[in-house]
Amino acid sequence: MPRTVNLTDADKDWLRANHTKQSYNSMARHVGVCSDTLKRILVREGLQEFDGAKYACSRDMHVKTWTRPCNSCGSTETRPKNYYFCTSCRRRMGYDD
Repeated sequence: MPRTVNLTDADKDWLRANHTKQSYNSMARHVGVCSDTLKRILVREGLQEFDGAKYACSRDMHVKTWTRPCNSCGSTETRPKNYYFCTSCRRRMGYDD
């Protein structure tokens, strides 16, 4: 099992500030990992997206959904779990999502 790479807050801040300005190799050297691990870290932190299963997020990162009736209009559209109101009702209520 590979070791878990835990970044310090300073490293995370540095990556946020420099992930578009630096090459992957130079960022990997700064953090102390290989370039593939750096790309996985960038995906995990939500800074960049890459094509391919190698960099895909784990299944537990996906949002669970349900079709429970909306508390306002009764719509049974699929929406994230614990959203008690449908998209149109949430928009009417002023939610940003």
